[in-house]
Amino acid sequence: MKDKEIINEIYDNIADELNISDNVFENAKKSYNALGEYLENNINYPVEVYPQGSMNLGTLIKPICEDDDYDLDAVCKIHNNFNSPKELKELVGNTLKRSERYKKMLAEEGKRCWTLNYSDGSHFHMDVLPSIPNEIADKSIKITNKENGDYKYMVSNPEAYADWFDKLQESERKSLFIRKNQQFSNNVEDLRKFGIRTTLQKTIQLLKRHRDMQYASASDKERECKPISIIITTLVGKMYSGNESIVDLITKFCTSYEKYIKTDLDGNYVILNPVNASENFADKWKIYPERKEAFFKWIKNLKNDLITNNFMIFDDITEKTDYLKKVFGEKVIVNVFEKRNSSMVERYIDGKKVATLTENKTNNRIKEHTFFGK
Repeated sequence: MKDKEIINEIYDNIADELNISDNVFENAKKSYNALGEYLENNINYPVEVYPQGSMNLGTLIKPICEDDDYDLDAVCKIHNNFNSPKELKELVGNTLKRSERYKKMLAEEGKRCWTLNYSDGSHFHMDVLPSIPNEIADKSIKITNKENGDYKYMVSNPEAYADWFDKLQESERKSLFIRKNQQFSNNVEDLRKFGIRTTLQKTIQLLKRHRDMQYASASDKERECKPISIIITTLVGKMYSGNESIVDLITKFCTSYEKYIKTDLDGNYVILNPVNASENFADKWKIYPERKEAFFKWIKNLKNDLITNNFMIFDDITEKTDYLKKVFGEKVIVNVFEKRNSSMVERYIDGKKVATLTENKTNNRIKEHTFFGK
């Protein structure tokens, strides 16, 4: 097997390990449904609660530390016209406070959301975003935003963004369904049932994990500059064709990302929302130039760690795995190699050295993951 094929296969396995389990997915789905049912029954207007962000796109990844929470995002869309964004925000918050269950979970009011901290066993928190339908005839919504005590509406369109993201993957998904002898479907339940995950989703998961590892030991101030997921997702999506391998797409991202970042007449960087030309995902770079510098620095490190100096530069299996642990996290890599076990080892390394994958310097074996929450 050629080096590139080996690298791609290992990256594919790592992405699978980073992905949430079916058990986690089902627990998260139950939480969304329960929240939606409660709000529907206790608000005098039609209510929709649905996931947004990584949960909806299939790009959510496990936290580095098993004690950390998954960050779930939920849209609470109330079908009524509230002239006051404060009234809308407080309606959702007060409704949650009236519940014996949810009032115990409720954190302080956030800038845009109400956060529910689920029990320690669930390992997730959910940011609930109050919203109403926008007046124009599309899927956009008006969300609440609180700045210095003042409330205002902002326009967002997470459903249209998810539609854009899904459309990008249609060709590859069809191919993957054909390989599994299944009829093509974009239904999320079918995708999970048949294990259909695309190169786009897996690549984004790897990039997000690399970013998270880069900032694992950073100060709070440094973490404020951490590249945001929506920028990563948008840029990779714009350059994805459906025909690349994971290695190809990571390489394309590292070497061609500047082609997809524009500048305005004032020289400010612009990364447009593909479904809202008035929204610039890089608008904060003008106010906080250190975030722009952090983004470019991260991509430089990404290229070095995953492309230029990847794990195949080492001959020894222990050096290979140690390098991957540094880049992606120890437990993830140990689990990947344990699952591959003889099938991978027999291809290109000495089977007698398998013990080094689990019997490291501390001789600690990795416990089974038991995350709950998507």
